[in-house]
Amino acid sequence: MANFMFDLVSNLALLAIVVIACRLYNRFTPGPAINGAHVFAALILVALLLDAALTFLVFADAQNRYGKFSTPSAFCTRAAAYVLALVAAFAWHHVARRKRAAKNRADATLVVHTSPYSESHLHM
Repeated sequence: MANFMFDLVSNLALLAIVVIACRLYNRFTPGPAINGAHVFAALILVALLLDAALTFLVFADAQNRYGKFSTPSAFCTRAAAYVLALVAAFAWHHVARRKRAAKNRADATLVVHTSPYSESHLHM
């Protein structure tokens, strides 16, 4: 259980670093925005593939030295931490997107300049 919590906390810390880096990149660089959750998902999938390769190919050959890391149950624990962090990333992204959309919807007002003396305010 301690290994699962360590894996989960380290994955969530990596999520925070990736999201902050993507926001900074989006703020200071013109062009299309980079989605932090999608970048994190790509990193997690690559990490999961490399972890599977290490567990079942490399560690399996050195059973006496890496016995506790080469078991399928240890891999399943690490994979569960990866998947839980991935779910947290997309849940965080979904909540932030809904919050941003609600804020934009509340602030959206269309001003129609009909003449120099009047303005029409239409809520969208």
